[in-house]
Amino acid sequence: MMTELLDPTPDLPDDTPIDGIRFPKRIRNVLAAERFKTVGEIREATDKSLIALQDLGPGSVAFLRKTLGRLGYERAG
Repeated sequence: MMTELLDPTPDLPDDTPIDGIRFPKRIRNVLAAERFKTVGEIREATDKSLIALQDLGPGSVAFLRKTLGRLGYERAG
């Protein structure tokens, strides 16, 4: 049984599993390969660390930041 996927929005809680979110296939594959599990893990990652992932360029990171909110470089530490 297929559950309906959620659209990525800044309103999603940090503990939302990424496998339940409607991402473009390439982005979904990269996030799964890198073992990202939740929206919060993506939000906490820095832009630099995301861009360093194979097949995830600046445009894909901009998409994630725009749709999920919270920029990684704003994080303290």
